[in-house]
Amino acid sequence: MATRTLNPVRVPAARLGGGASNRIWLAAGVCGTTALSVALLHLLNDQDFSTTLGEAWIMISGSMICFCVTSFLTDRAIQYPGQKSSFVTIPLAVLPVVMLIAFIALGRFYYSRPYLICFATITIVFTFVRYQVQRRPRARILAMIPFGELGLLNSIEQIQFTKLDEPRLPEQGIDGVVVDMHAELPQEWVKFLADLVMRQIRIYHVASLAESIAGRVSLDHMAAIHVESLEPTPWFNPMKRAIDLSAAVVGGIILLPPALLVMVMIRLESKGPAIYRQRRTGINGSEFTLLKFRSMREDAEADGAQFTEENDPRITKLGHFIRKTRIDELPQLLNILKGEMSLVGPRPERPGFVEKYRVEIPHYQLRHGVRPGLTGWAQIETGYASDTQGTVRKLERDLYYVKYRSIALDFFIIYRTVKTIVFGSGAR
Repeated sequence: MATRTLNPVRVPAARLGGGASNRIWLAAGVCGTTALSVALLHLLNDQDFSTTLGEAWIMISGSMICFCVTSFLTDRAIQYPGQKSSFVTIPLAVLPVVMLIAFIALGRFYYSRPYLICFATITIVFTFVRYQVQRRPRARILAMIPFGELGLLNSIEQIQFTKLDEPRLPEQGIDGVVVDMHAELPQEWVKFLADLVMRQIRIYHVASLAESIAGRVSLDHMAAIHVESLEPTPWFNPMKRAIDLSAAVVGGIILLPPALLVMVMIRLESKGPAIYRQRRTGINGSEFTLLKFRSMREDAEADGAQFTEENDPRITKLGHFIRKTRIDELPQLLNILKGEMSLVGPRPERPGFVEKYRVEIPHYQLRHGVRPGLTGWAQIETGYASDTQGTVRKLERDLYYVKYRSIALDFFIIYRTVKTIVFGSGAR
């Protein structure tokens, strides 16, 4: 019987919702929000409506773009591992509106304050309701093609799998098909997969499905990943850099007064400089000087570089507070401005540790294929790493970010980071 090995493909994090359903919700939302927006503009202005409409077209167009961006970000963010709360929709709806207001203010375009308030409220409510309605109580059912390594599916409890005995789908009740893309398949199964593609039925690679559910990339399966599969879309890097610069400039201006206060408090509590400088490894293995507010005693590393542990005795009283609230990381906004870091990415490590783990841990160097971040997927998913085993756990999360990085994932990580800071829960 003729067999064929499938070429490895990049499969995104599993989307187990219906594409048609999402398009219907988006169309309904855009049409409904547009109609309400124009009606509100008419009711809230006393001058001639045609004149007002001519002046407000930028505001209305921007509102529609904001709504589409919110729908896209929400649709993507609720797929990520660990996301159970529908309240993630609120910051994802507010952020594009804030960016629209900033654009209107900087460009000095016409705006209506009541209109923007009403639009933001409608967007948040619609997004929240849409998420509640689209959540299905039943478990997803995926048909499983019985070839290759399928053991990874045993640990997935959120999905029900049904094994196919022949290259034919059951008549109903199947949300997609899962297959080991590296397995040798008989020709009739290859034709079956091609037919599924033509019918627009979702196909998931075993490893990618397991990764998207667990939020980590197993080091045992890294050898099967092609380098090109780690590359994002062409527009990702320019957009990410624009967001980094905007956030660093705006954040630096807003946070300058409290940052100066923290510097004074550090100097009053203990000897030594308020700003701590340390060499770290950045993108492509290059080194840079990382800036932090000092949270430890001045002689904390008199015996050489050491891992920071939970309840580390070297941390000062003020240091515990600024580390818990991430205030100690604020000077790294300067590293972001210089292009040495990003808002989101793997946390930068010290060169000595990097050299050690490049030898001890396979694929460790892949985490340096992107700029290090102020916060990251591994940082919000795991705690302190004080040994090789803990570093492996963090590396698996770092590689998940490297493989699946996107603007939507960045926003989700920022949301989780803020949630951790505000409520004091979650990983470091």
